[in-house]
Amino acid sequence: MTLAYRTDALGFAGQAGGPSHLAGLTDLPGSWGQQRSARTISIACGRSGVGKTTIAANIALCLSKMHRRAMLVDCDPGPLDATRSMGFDPHESIDDVIGGRLTVDQIVVDGPEALFVVPAGPTDVAGHIDLAARLKLADAFRPHRRSLDFVIVDTPGSGDPDTLDMVASADLPIVVLAPDSERFMDAYGTVKLLALDHDLADISIVTNRTADDAMGRELFRRFRDVASRFLGHTMLNHLGNIPHDERVRTAAARRRLVVDQYPNARAAQAMTQLARTIDSMAIPATTGGDSFFGMEAVFRAG
Repeated sequence: MTLAYRTDALGFAGQAGGPSHLAGLTDLPGSWGQQRSARTISIACGRSGVGKTTIAANIALCLSKMHRRAMLVDCDPGPLDATRSMGFDPHESIDDVIGGRLTVDQIVVDGPEALFVVPAGPTDVAGHIDLAARLKLADAFRPHRRSLDFVIVDTPGSGDPDTLDMVASADLPIVVLAPDSERFMDAYGTVKLLALDHDLADISIVTNRTADDAMGRELFRRFRDVASRFLGHTMLNHLGNIPHDERVRTAAARRRLVVDQYPNARAAQAMTQLARTIDSMAIPATTGGDSFFGMEAVFRAG
């Protein structure tokens, strides 16, 4: 299928849902590639059900709407994963890249607003990306490390060591915090492991499903007070709050994202503001993090 390019300020994109024009982004003209590299953002939680995938997908789409070259990497397969939440049912997935059967160019699909989407694997297979898999992904993503602005990784909804390694290696690790007691403790456990086992200096928190921004700030304050007992030098940053909004569920039932289906909804407006905050940040590159999955500079320097 031949797809028309968009003629916006960035000049790249294909038709939503079709074969991707990611290959056209590999080598950009001019000096842009030397000025900056893609920044990786990992969205994490201690357990599924906190809204991690919804936030990852909507932030990625918001950044793309802002004319940033954004890619969503779906590492959490399931019936409600990020790929399927946008209405896609691709046959190829990130598993094919890890297995060496296909390249990133061959599996990426063009999402709405020129968003590149790397689909998750089969829904009956639990997402698990170990060190060997991340090495393969680092190699596979290398051609595009300087042709994207943001790579948003929807990490598996668990706190296993491999997932935490992936989260910790990102340039901007984000943990989603919800107000119910179980999700509160899940986030606590995740932050504790990232701080103690991975020695992260900064961890960003996004509060979700609160009544309003004031409740989000209060939830973060309580969480920070509890977590301060073990944080040491690690700093927690309240990146933003997403209020409870039934439009999120309604959009999901239609296999759409709330920022696309209901852009004026409270949650959509909050997601947009969160994306703007991320875009305005001077996000430093971690060791290997200006490539992908924190592995390339460590194991594949050069």
